[in-house]
Amino acid sequence: MFCEYCGDVDGEETGVDHDERDCPWYDTDNGPVTIDADQLADTLTVTADGVPAQRAAIGLLVAHGLWINRLAERPGLLLIDYSGPVPAPYGVDWVKVVEALDARDLPASSGELRILALAASLAHPAARIPLGDAVSGLDAANLDLLMSAIAEANGRPRAQ
Repeated sequence: MFCEYCGDVDGEETGVDHDERDCPWYDTDNGPVTIDADQLADTLTVTADGVPAQRAAIGLLVAHGLWINRLAERPGLLLIDYSGPVPAPYGVDWVKVVEALDARDLPASSGELRILALAASLAHPAARIPLGDAVSGLDAANLDLLMSAIAEANGRPRAQ
């Protein structure tokens, strides 16, 4: 069964009898959780400030240009605060990102998936990817983005 709100395809999110109304990513009062990609990029950037590895990972996703939009479309991969009147994303759930990558559950090219995997590897210890495998398929532009992110994770300023 496929849930249009969280992307769940195998019933693991809320059990075998996954019902969209019981989905944690479904706002019963206002319909599905809607996230603006531009606002998400700003929020994630502000939230990651002060933590070099997080800032580098988010910076890599923002600079790449694809993954912030994709994360906005898949709120199940985000950390969301439901305590206010409107659900508000405040971070990336890197563990779920790693699980989705391992399950090959994210539609993207191999280079795009490498960028997401590398960002997850910078941000969270659960992401263990062989660096040689990950960088071998990157084009020059994405390799430049990665090198800049690695420098930032090491406390150096992001190269322009």
